[in-house]
Amino acid sequence: MNHDISPPRRRVLILAALCHPDQGSEPGLGWNWSVQLAAHHDVTVIAGDFEGSRSAIEARLAADPALAARMRFEFLPWFESSMSGLTAAACRLYQPLYYTLYARWMRQAQAVAERLTRDGGFDLCHQLNMIGFREPGYLWRLPMPFVWGPVGGTQNVPWAMLPSLGLVEGLRHLARNLINEAQKRFSRRFRRALARADAVIAVASDTSRTLRRLHGIESDVIAAAFGMPHHPRSRVRHPAGPLRFVYTGQHLSRKGVPFALHALARLDRRLSWSFDVLGKGPMTAAWRRTAIRLGIADRVTFHGFVSRERLFELLDQGDVYVFPSLLEGWPASIAEAISLGLPVVTTDHQGMRDIVTEECGIRAEPSSPGRLVEDLSHAFSQLIADPEIGR
Repeated sequence: MNHDISPPRRRVLILAALCHPDQGSEPGLGWNWSVQLAAHHDVTVIAGDFEGSRSAIEARLAADPALAARMRFEFLPWFESSMSGLTAAACRLYQPLYYTLYARWMRQAQAVAERLTRDGGFDLCHQLNMIGFREPGYLWRLPMPFVWGPVGGTQNVPWAMLPSLGLVEGLRHLARNLINEAQKRFSRRFRRALARADAVIAVASDTSRTLRRLHGIESDVIAAAFGMPHHPRSRVRHPAGPLRFVYTGQHLSRKGVPFALHALARLDRRLSWSFDVLGKGPMTAAWRRTAIRLGIADRVTFHGFVSRERLFELLDQGDVYVFPSLLEGWPASIAEAISLGLPVVTTDHQGMRDIVTEECGIRAEPSSPGRLVEDLSHAFSQLIADPEIGR
């Protein structure tokens, strides 16, 4: 008698707009989730050909025939790849243009999904990423069970923190907060996709509460970093030398790095520390000027963009991961740092509150600029004094 009661493998159609096995953030999410789902089901993934993703994915599948037997990919040229410099600049200045072009790509992906559905039946479809709620795609129109998530993008920069971002960035995020509040409540396609979904996955607990409060939709919270590979730490910390703080990510005003710089500048000058800032962006020059003005530029190193290998090398050499973000869903960079055993100093709200506990880090209160800097400075002092953190 056959007592096998394992659930049957399903045929799943996934739309992962960004999917790349060698990148983090959204592309890494698209790949990791798809691979994890392929362990239990036969998946067909519609993905954008983004920064060499097609060749990277095909190489991975060629090297792993067992995985290739469970995964099939349909690639579409990614809309940003063919942008002129003028169009790209216009999208940066006027974000609704970006979403208009992205929605056009989603309609192209829907045409592919409808063709695949005609060619062979699927048991369900899954709108995977990008995770922002304001672009739900069109898979929910297909005649099959529909899963959506992780859904994110519902978070705002705390209202009390807006003035600290400066006039231009403060006004920009004020406008975003107001638009966000309206779209969460009234976006027609967002509400239709939610109502049609057989299951919704939220990127963080505050998003789950928002969906319940505004739309009566229940959702499961699953980390966007689900399926991310573990990165074992190779370096044994040495008690001599400065305590090395590390930040990785885009250089955007909402990332809050200046609050960390001000907090570090408050520390006793006799304390030994350094701060490695990885990444690049529109705020890089301003952050450099802040470090110079505070008199700590000799301890802060701006590395710019680095390869994934170099990123994990610098994380491996670090002692504490610093992520004082004011606006985030579920940051994969924190999960990467924790996978290396780094304690995390972050803000006490949104996805950071879900992932960072007392066992793995310290959360700082972002209720006001002064309170955030004070809490960060106190956390840094604690960690420098802690004999378990490299002293």
